[in-house]
Amino acid sequence: MKYPVFALKEKDNLIYVFFKEKDLKTTNTDLLRKNIFKNVTLIDASGEVYKIKNAFKTKDAGFFGFSLLKKGKQVLIDFEFEGKSANINISQFKQDIKDKIDRNRNFWQSAWDISELKEKINKSTSFREIADLIK
Repeated sequence: MKYPVFALKEKDNLIYVFFKEKDLKTTNTDLLRKNIFKNVTLIDASGEVYKIKNAFKTKDAGFFGFSLLKKGKQVLIDFEFEGKSANINISQFKQDIKDKIDRNRNFWQSAWDISELKEKINKSTSFREIADLIK
């Protein structure tokens, strides 16, 4: 996967962006146990689309998984994906992102003028530029 990576969940209108593998693949045991990663779609900087089937622990993170700053035991994870990856073109991705922004306007209005944000997304020429806008 090429970073940044977008993480999207079907019934969640938030857009998550990860610029480093460590950030994407570090979680706590409670979230892993709840299997919150199932059916999450990852889209990397080249437009490759991966759908997570399952997440699994690879090892403890940090000092036996404990951190003073984070809640719960931290673990490193990896993913099992459903089928082969697909590809999304940048124009379709832009439309999908703008649709999520429209469905969650209250969240985005706290930091952006919605029409300005959508205009900047339209002018973006790469997935990286979009990631930098919405981080």
